[in-house]
Amino acid sequence: MNLSSLTMIKRLLIIVVAGIILSACANTMEGLGKDMQTVGNSMGGANTPPSNSQSQTKGKDVVVTPVK
Repeated sequence: MNLSSLTMIKRLLIIVVAGIILSACANTMEGLGKDMQTVGNSMGGANTPPSNSQSQTKGKDVVVTPVK
């Protein structure tokens, strides 16, 4: 093997390793995005319908008494 083929192999190896690292980062970010979306939806995001507990006092007068 001459020097130019070794250099080409090194460059190819660097490209392959960089591709593997980028792929791993992309998969991690996609998983993190899905987790954040799940957390947002569980906290009452736009895609979740309002629950019954939020509208129990709808149409009623509510008196708040301060505690001393």
